[in-house]
Amino acid sequence: MPETITIIVPWYGRDTAGGAETQARQLAGALHALSVPVEVWASDGRDSFAPPVAYYSAGRDTLDGVPIRRFPITPPRAEPYVPPVVAQRGLTRHLPPFPDHELRLLASLASSDALLEAVTTEGAGRQFLFVLYPFPTSFWGALLAGPRAHLLPCLHDEPYARYSTVRWLFEHVRCSLANSPAERELALRLYNLPPARVVVAGEGIDLTPVGDGAAFRARHTLHGPLLMYAGRGDLSKNVPLLLSYVREYWARRGGALRLIRTGRDPLDLPPALRELVLDLGDVSVQERHDAYAAADVFVQPSLHESFSIVLMEAWLQATPALVHSSCAVTRGFAEASGAGLHFASFGEFAAALDTLLPNAALRAELGRRGQAFVRETCRWDDVARRTVAALTAP
Repeated sequence: MPETITIIVPWYGRDTAGGAETQARQLAGALHALSVPVEVWASDGRDSFAPPVAYYSAGRDTLDGVPIRRFPITPPRAEPYVPPVVAQRGLTRHLPPFPDHELRLLASLASSDALLEAVTTEGAGRQFLFVLYPFPTSFWGALLAGPRAHLLPCLHDEPYARYSTVRWLFEHVRCSLANSPAERELALRLYNLPPARVVVAGEGIDLTPVGDGAAFRARHTLHGPLLMYAGRGDLSKNVPLLLSYVREYWARRGGALRLIRTGRDPLDLPPALRELVLDLGDVSVQERHDAYAAADVFVQPSLHESFSIVLMEAWLQATPALVHSSCAVTRGFAEASGAGLHFASFGEFAAALDTLLPNAALRAELGRRGQAFVRETCRWDDVARRTVAALTAP
């Protein structure tokens, strides 16, 4: 009987928000659709936006036909912490001396001691796929799983990626799955790994939504040029820069320009931006796709991505994109698809909008390219097959 692919992620559920969490959920569903034995193990917490307490019921569950086991969440700690199962087996002797601040980071993030115990006691007949590289479920779980450990890191070019704990993790899993060629190149550059150890499995999205842009504009009484951003509204996604650039562009050009934003956390908008930015909050999937279809340009300012689901969703609705030049992942996608422009300064941001907003034919052509790119490269069944091949390779 084939071994069960066991996906381990800090949180997992229908109410769980986050790009990597969504990826884990959809990957599990795609593996299940291919009749691949798959199970998900997670804590009983909700997500990174919620307090680190139980939200789901611990124990066995299913979601979209995929079996789930949820374990009690372990509260974050301020001091370095070694899970009991690791300490009892004396496994820390196999580790180099890590800096104190790196161990403090591990202790401060969501984990589950009971889940880690299960990796040791119930690992036979399983290949483990640990999701998200900074988390203790991945670090300690990989130590416990040994040769059965694989990593879906969602690696970003950020300071944490250069920690020695992260280097150890990448060096000791059997293989890492990259969401994009740029993410693979980053891993190979940072950790000096053999090329065969990092595989571009890619990421998929739901290709079925059809947005109604005209209906969206009518519902919200929107006229004129419309930009859109979807995702978290904090510094990690470079949203303050986006807001400052949009305000400056509007101040120089005038007109009826609006920026639409969707996302769970509300933006703290100063009075000068409240007429310019329409922050819709956490909308339905259909409303989000209607907004993509309504927008003239989708703007993704983030510097730290391993894939960008929202960029692909915007392209699915044939909306051209504007991404930041310093994000190798989104810039690589824009160049590979021919479906977007990129900017590194306000001058380049303004020049891109000056090129795109008055030219409906150009926007339509870039949008068609983006839609074709997504339909060709973001099929979940293809991603699932590549994942199985990587996890079962000798």
